[in-house]
Amino acid sequence: MTLMIEIVSLEQLIKTMKKSTDPMERAQAARGIGHLKKAEAVEALLEALGDSDYDVRQAAIWALEQIRDEHLVEELLDDLNHEDPDVRRGVVYVLGEIGDREAVEPLCSALEDENLYVRKTAIEALAAIGDWKAVDPIIARLEDEDLYVRQAAAVALGEMGEMRAEDPLQRLLRTEKELIVRHAIKIALAKLTGGE
Repeated sequence: MTLMIEIVSLEQLIKTMKKSTDPMERAQAARGIGHLKKAEAVEALLEALGDSDYDVRQAAIWALEQIRDEHLVEELLDDLNHEDPDVRRGVVYVLGEIGDREAVEPLCSALEDENLYVRKTAIEALAAIGDWKAVDPIIARLEDEDLYVRQAAAVALGEMGEMRAEDPLQRLLRTEKELIVRHAIKIALAKLTGGE
């Protein structure tokens, strides 16, 4: 039995990811690009963050995580204002996974995004980076209109362990009506005060 391996070029993978009508093929192409770890593919992968198929978007995120090029953060930051909220969310997620402190200030700006999923993901990304400069902007999200953003803010503040978050969390606990947010606040306060 002979094993045949087809060698596919980066250009072929990018073409497939952009042009195929089959979402499975597009996702496989994105993963293939990730395995190649070629910085030349970043622009195409950023476009794929706006793909209509969830699996393609997730594959593009994974591929971007694999490309640890020194210019990647800079290129990602350029797309934080992309018109497609799925692209903005994917960019924010990848920035959090990379963990470069250069992204902290732009991620803090993303906390003001009109899309709740971008705001929530920005909180999670900032918590992953763990920079103290993000604490006050995350505290401000405790008053977000969306309960999932408030929940993410409480979780992040507990993970970051910054004591100046204790008073705002206590204040929110007195007025918050949503159970999942109240639960997140209690866990965060326990982490901050050593109760967990």
